[in-house]
Amino acid sequence: MSRSCYHSECVYLDTNIISIIVGHPEWYSRLFNFLFENHFYIAFSDVLLTELSQAKRHNDFNTFFTILPSTEIKSFETIIEEEVKSYSKTSTDNLLLRSTNLELDEQTIASWLSSDETEEALEKQLLRAKKMRQHLEIVKANFPPSNQGKYSRGQAEIFAWMITAQWLKVSHPDFMRKLNDKRRLLKAEVFPSIQLFAYYVYYKYYLDNRQPKELSDFGCLLHLFYFPYCKLVIVERRMCSILNKIKFHCKVLDNVEVTNVDFLSNNQIFKR
Repeated sequence: MSRSCYHSECVYLDTNIISIIVGHPEWYSRLFNFLFENHFYIAFSDVLLTELSQAKRHNDFNTFFTILPSTEIKSFETIIEEEVKSYSKTSTDNLLLRSTNLELDEQTIASWLSSDETEEALEKQLLRAKKMRQHLEIVKANFPPSNQGKYSRGQAEIFAWMITAQWLKVSHPDFMRKLNDKRRLLKAEVFPSIQLFAYYVYYKYYLDNRQPKELSDFGCLLHLFYFPYCKLVIVERRMCSILNKIKFHCKVLDNVEVTNVDFLSNNQIFKR
């Protein structure tokens, strides 16, 4: 594996993958060795913890995060903030909020998963999902397909630039105002967090012409902001397929390996 990415120590697992692993505690020793030998840490975000808090297996998740090399990472809002501060270069600030899970214990994880703050975070996450769905409907109505009547891959970059500009106009209006005053065009590519979110939305809901079914579809989009800053991302099959299409055609996931549950068996980490 190439070591040239920004934060090569971070491995991001979605909630589905983590749920599979905790169902097989006999896998822990082999997974530990894989992570240790490659100098990897499982990265967990507030978005991930919020989703896991809704499951009934808190004790299993306690064990997962305290036995395996894992670390808490910054919120996606903080990542975007650091991208703004480092403009016009890509941010190289560390993704990690804590150095290692040496600072963690089972009580800490348990308190996060069952705290009032987590409940508040869930409500906030659901509100974001509702806003995303509404925004998608508005944007699609104002972003017509190509002359052939279908959305094309060639429109993806324009769409990603537009979404990045719109996002920053809301989250960082002063930054966008200064760019406008200087008559500078936004370099959207130095915001990989928002760019990947935009590309994913375009590839899934425009190119593939899929329709969102549940609010949870939009909640899953919040994980995307972290992926460009990780070395290895393991997610469910449908998301993996879309991400690898993006990786093939765009640079936003350069140096990031994206795979699904097959990675586990193919590498014989969890050979049954």
